[in-house]
Parts: sequence; structure tokens; C-alpha cells
Amino acid sequence: MARTKPPALDDALRTEIASLLLAGQAPDRIAARIASRGIPGPLAAAEVARAEKSPYLAGARPLQARLAKRDWLLANAARLQRLAGDTVPTIHALDAQRFFTEFYIANLPVKVSGLVDHWPARRWSFAGLAQALGGVMVDVQHNRETNRNYEIDKDRHTARQPFGPLLRRIVEDGPSNDFYVTAYNSGHNKQALASLWNDVGDIPGWLTPQEARDGFVWIGPAGTITPFHHDLTNNLLVQFVGEKRVKLVSAAETPRMRNHLHCFSDWRGEDLPTGPGDASKPPVMEVTLHPGEALFLPVGWWHHVEGLSPTIGMSFINFARDNDFYSHYASYGPL
Repeated sequence: MARTKPPALDDALRTEIASLLLAGQAPDRIAARIASRGIPGPLAAAEVARAEKSPYLAGARPLQARLAKRDWLLANAARLQRLAGDTVPTIHALDAQRFFTEFYIANLPVKVSGLVDHWPARRWSFAGLAQALGGVMVDVQHNRETNRNYEIDKDRHTARQPFGPLLRRIVEDGPSNDFYVTAYNSGHNKQALASLWNDVGDIPGWLTPQEARDGFVWIGPAGTITPFHHDLTNNLLVQFVGEKRVKLVSAAETPRMRNHLHCFSDWRGEDLPTGPGDASKPPVMEVTLHPGEALFLPVGWWHHVEGLSPTIGMSFINFARDNDFYSHYASYGPL
């Protein structure tokens, strides 16, 4: 009988050892972890000891210290932020000056009513959209339930479908996370659904006067989920039909958000219940967005969005203050 070849100490394993050492794990635990893969214990221990003495690892230590310093500063910012309260405030007809001073510049979320009551879009309905635009073709995220990473792999889930049948599915088929018209589909949909922008007004002082095709459409059934992520701009989420539940985590809690790739988190919605959490989990705020309400999502804040009923909404980033927080962003890959 052929003998099974033992695992080799290759560069992938050495990279893992270095990552664990930089993360502060004890050398004996790392050696035991490596030995559990079939590497002889003495060889595993010797390899960890060699890595500890590596000049390449020594070169990474100052970066490790700088990251620890930033984590400390962020933790302090998160503690101070919590002094403002653990719920998202709701304010009716919040004036623009107060909004920018107390929330936009302060990087704090707020739910606002009374901003869009004058918009014709407040009268939108699934039946009305089907009658007006049922024959157009729209882009949609589809087959999302076949892939846990549907949000990361958005390009693989984009398809073009007739709008009318899609709207009927949203209303008649019941809860689903399998299909959703999202902001990512806006490249095509802003042209296909161009007439909708006639029903979108201004929010004086908040947003710049509307230019062609400002805003991104979100239309989906109950059960749609946008997993935890953060945006690279400030964002105003406006609800016209249905309700959404939004979980929010401060940008200052990023070190505890399992940010493994770009702007995405490994935490699932059920992993982070609302409340203070424990030592390993960040505190979560929760807010329900009703028709006619708007939610300000500050740049960098983590959010998880769930459709509680069939929904129609839009999001806007054309604020009347500087909102370019992406030009100098470079962390698009693994973290």
C-alpha cells in the first residue's frame, strides 16, 4: 500500500504562521495548529521559531504597532460616540443647517420625516409602475440565493428582465432574497426608468439641485437582504413604498467588523443582534424605515438592510457639502 505523503511546509503555510504571529497569537499555539495538519511537532515548532526571528517579520512590526495605535483611537471614538445614545434619532422636517452640523459633519445617523412629502414619487405603487413602465427591460440582481457571496459577486448575478412580470413577482410570490433591483443596476435602469425622475423633487439645502438621473432605485420583495457593508460616500436612503429594517454599526467599530474584503463584513445579520453585544461584537443600532421617511447613512458606517415588505425606494449621494470620500480610497482587495 502506498504511503501517504505528509503535508509540506510551503509558502502558504509560512504566510499563515507570519499572519498569526502578527495577530498576537502565542508561538506554541501556532506550532500546535500547524502540527495538527500533519506536520511533525518539532518541525512545526522550529518553523515558528524561525519566523519569529525573520527580518521580514521584524519589518512588519512597526506597521503592526501603528495599526494597534489606530485601533485604540477608533475604540476611543466609538466609546465617545456611544455617549450620544444607542438609538437612531427621528426628527421631523430637520432643517439643512442643523442636519449638516449635528449629523453630517459629526458622522452620525438620523432618520427624518417630512423631507419628501411634496414629491409625486410618494404616490408610487407597484400597480402604477407596472401600468406605466411594465413593458421596459430592467437590470436586476437575480439567483442571489444560490451564492452566499451574492453581494460581492454582483456582476455574476446581473440579468435583464421585463419590468412588468418582475413587479408582479415582487407582489405575488411572497418573501424572497433571490431577486432585487438595486443601485448596482443603475447604469441601465436610469435610462430604462427615466420617466420616474419626473416624480423626484429636490430637498433644498440638503441635496444639490437635481441634475439628470440623480438617485438610485431600489425595488424588491419582502425578504431582500443587503449584507453588512459600508459605503464610500454619505448616503440618503428614501422610502416610498413598504418598510425596511436597517442595522447600523459605527465606522469607529471597523476593527471589530470582520472586514475581510473591500467594504464587506463577514458578520451576518443574525450574528449581530441589536444592543451592546459582547467583547467580540460591536454594538448595533436598529431602525425601521417607513414610507415617506429618509435615513442618513454616514460614510463608513456599517449597515445591514432587510425588506420587511415589498419595497420601492431610492438613495442619493448628491449632498450640498463635500461627499468625495472615495478618490483616495485604495483598499479594494483582501484585508
